[in-house]
Amino acid sequence: MNGRVGGSGASGIRFEVGQSFGNCPQYIRERDYWFTSEPVAGTAKRGRQLTESQIEWIRAADTFFIASGHNGARDHVANGMDVSHRGGDRGFVEVLSDTQIRFPDYAGNRHYNTLGNILLDGRAGFLFLDFSTGSLLQITGRATIDFGSEEVVRFPGARQLVSLEIDEIVELSSALRLRWQEDAGSARSLRLVEKTAESADVSSFVFEARDGGPLASFKAGQHLPIELRVPDADTKVQRTYSLSGSPLEDRYRISVKREARGLASGFLHDRLEVGTILESRKPAGDFVLSDGDGPLVLVSAGIGVTPMLSMLHQLAAEKSEREVLFVHGARDGDHHPFRDEAARLAKAAANIKTRILYSRPSPNDEQGRDYDETGRISADFLIRLMPDPDTDYYLCGPAGFLAELKDDLENKGVAEGKIHFETF
Repeated sequence: MNGRVGGSGASGIRFEVGQSFGNCPQYIRERDYWFTSEPVAGTAKRGRQLTESQIEWIRAADTFFIASGHNGARDHVANGMDVSHRGGDRGFVEVLSDTQIRFPDYAGNRHYNTLGNILLDGRAGFLFLDFSTGSLLQITGRATIDFGSEEVVRFPGARQLVSLEIDEIVELSSALRLRWQEDAGSARSLRLVEKTAESADVSSFVFEARDGGPLASFKAGQHLPIELRVPDADTKVQRTYSLSGSPLEDRYRISVKREARGLASGFLHDRLEVGTILESRKPAGDFVLSDGDGPLVLVSAGIGVTPMLSMLHQLAAEKSEREVLFVHGARDGDHHPFRDEAARLAKAAANIKTRILYSRPSPNDEQGRDYDETGRISADFLIRLMPDPDTDYYLCGPAGFLAELKDDLENKGVAEGKIHFETF
């Protein structure tokens, strides 16, 4: 909203709206906020060249605000000042020198208020906040726009580049009583770098950071929240998918089963191509391996294999002596993802054993080569293979499968605290 302060008093200010329009939320980072009772500093540090600490401040930013204005014909409705949000991955604002900075302007900026102002009047102000201290870095200067040079191509998703030649810098320490969460809720913009069919109805999608920087780490068993721009959908489609890759790699892999009427799964399988950019939040979830050295049984059915495979990667890398049994149930060989990957991890670690069950093997499936037994996973089957009462069971799969197996294990004497599960 742009407007004027119409009045103020002990209870606050009255703001009169002159213009309003929505901002694309794609690069807006969600942060918790609070007020502090710390005194507000009043001294300002001024300059015309960026200091080393100010350069680091700008390079670490994932958010800043840009002010621009237009003053044309007298009393014209378009006259006035405009302040807009700009966001991206940390480091999206480049410091070209101690008197010049530049940032890519992404597709979410569809109104072009700021760009239109700059084209007519290059005077602009940039505001960077230190969210943890309430400090402000205010930079004024002359802005220019690069709409189509070869430099723009270096920034995937950018429509243009905006540069600012700095005239003056004002730094105010702890100027605000407001404080914000330093690490925003959003993780990074991700680029799809690999797309692999794992079975008849499951495909894997491997993502790296769009800017090539490091990704937030994750624990085996956690999931990745993503946002998809699906054609004909009124809003962005949000989904969470378990990470199926190794926590030691600086990349995210999700593996998605195509659902018959799945809006998101259908889009991922049919429309998402290598090179596509999407937004994500940080990996989350508490379905993770507990500490200890007792035996582990990892049990999955169908697409529930994804967090279990990530756990298997972690356990194989640890090279511990902890007994691990990986059990997976599938319909048949055509619907059995990651068969070779799981077998390879188990083969490299003497403490890991695998058992594969097919409920309806096809004529092409060979027992002893593709699977171990015909049937469904049961508590008797698991306890027979791992009879140690100190065993922890991790279960993932369809709700009916989990409910039945959990009850079955408890009826066989397995303590409730030894059974960990996540439903799909």
